[in-house]
Amino acid sequence: MPSDVTRQAAEIASDCMASRVRRLERQLTRIYDDALRAHGLTGSQLALLVATQLMGKTSAAEVGRRLDLEKSTVSRNLARLASAGLIDVSDGLQITPRGAAAIAACHPAWRDAQRRARKALHPHEGRLIEKLPGHMPRLQDREQDREKHR
Repeated sequence: MPSDVTRQAAEIASDCMASRVRRLERQLTRIYDDALRAHGLTGSQLALLVATQLMGKTSAAEVGRRLDLEKSTVSRNLARLASAGLIDVSDGLQITPRGAAAIAACHPAWRDAQRRARKALHPHEGRLIEKLPGHMPRLQDREQDREKHR
């Protein structure tokens, strides 16, 4: 007969939402990282490039806040992007022409990863994820905000 601790451990192992989400995150990360590998970027690095492109001249701290990332994660990935010439950190944080070209070059691979991720998920799971807020406002929302503040 299993002990109380064994039953409790079994419940945690089978029902923990945080563990399930971490596992899903690892599976999705593999899909995106595999798709972007030929471009020399990870999904996390592409997200930093995209955020920098959309935010314009910014700071590492602001990008980290926007993406809800740990400071060490932001620093490590921005250092890699800077050494590859994709971002410029000399006067604030901004994307370089080479970084913008990398986003354009990665876009088809990213779309393929999106397709593969949707296929890997149960349709209900995919819809739930798509309802989550993105890390950056949609472009048309940003343009509307600009118009309001003029």
